[in-house]
Amino acid sequence: MDLYLRKVEHGRQSPEGYRVILKDDGDEVEIGSISIQHSANAHYYWKWAIDTVIPRAHQTEGRGTDRADCMRKFIEAWVRFADDEAHLTMFLAEKRRARRHR
Repeated sequence: MDLYLRKVEHGRQSPEGYRVILKDDGDEVEIGSISIQHSANAHYYWKWAIDTVIPRAHQTEGRGTDRADCMRKFIEAWVRFADDEAHLTMFLAEKRRARRHR
């Protein structure tokens, strides 16, 4: 399983937005996001999040110092999550089901 980023164009809403893509046996599944977020006091910060399609006991979102730091933290969280084969199977099945029904 390989993870990589795909830039998302949201105009001025999120000039630095990325979807995290899982490539597994030729199939590509969007599993999360990394982007710059703006707080109410006009500060910005980098945020990462694994998509929430099934309940999880693991950390699924957080902040980082930059895009690379967020990707590192995302990968760490994803590895912990993917270690549970049942959760991984359910997650990927739900993501693929949702993709077919768009």
